[in-house]
Amino acid sequence: MDALFAALGTFAALASFSLALALHLWRLRRNEIAHIYRRLERIEERLEGVEDDLADVRERIARLEEKVSN
Repeated sequence: MDALFAALGTFAALASFSLALALHLWRLRRNEIAHIYRRLERIEERLEGVEDDLADVRERIARLEEKVSN
């Protein structure tokens, strides 16, 4: 009977540990995904800034071409 209780106790401890580990890994994964989305948003903001700068450069080139052709 003691062996049965010992086996049940060991099983319960392993199950509890496995569940705690699974929950911890799931939280880490969720945080990692949130971090990736934040980085993606920052990259998108940088790209928008580059697009704006590129539009300014195109306008300057167009003005310079007008000056040169006149």
